Amino acid sequence: MTGGVVLVLGPLGLNFGSGMTGGLAYVLRAEAEDVLHRDFVTVEDISTAEDAWLREVLQEHLDRTGSPRAARLLSRRGTLPLLRVQPIHLQGTIESTWQPVLAKLNSSLAVPVEAQHAAASHAVSV
Repeated sequence: MTGGVVLVLGPLGLNFGSGMTGGLAYVLRAEAEDVLHRDFVTVEDISTAEDAWLREVLQEHLDRTGSPRAARLLSRRGTLPLLRVQPIHLQGTIESTWQPVLAKLNSSLAVPVEAQHAAASHAVSV
């Protein structure tokens, strides 16, 4: 991984983060045990701001897919059970890494999901 933000809602493979030079990965706390490649990444608890941003992403995922796991996570009280995995030498800040993701998310929220699906269907059929 060299940039962007990824939210993993399932199991991680062995040596997760090997070669990671940029971006941020958010993983379920229960899945992070003994599979991270610690020569490349560090693990941190998520901040309050990250919790809010991740909830936006999860809500979008739930709206688009009906994911039961996203619904369960969103129904939890308190902080999400997620950890931030980042390169040892993260370039930039957490906020600057999230900025393009949030901008895209906010612009897609301005258009109702039904209209997005209709536009996608129209684009495919043309």
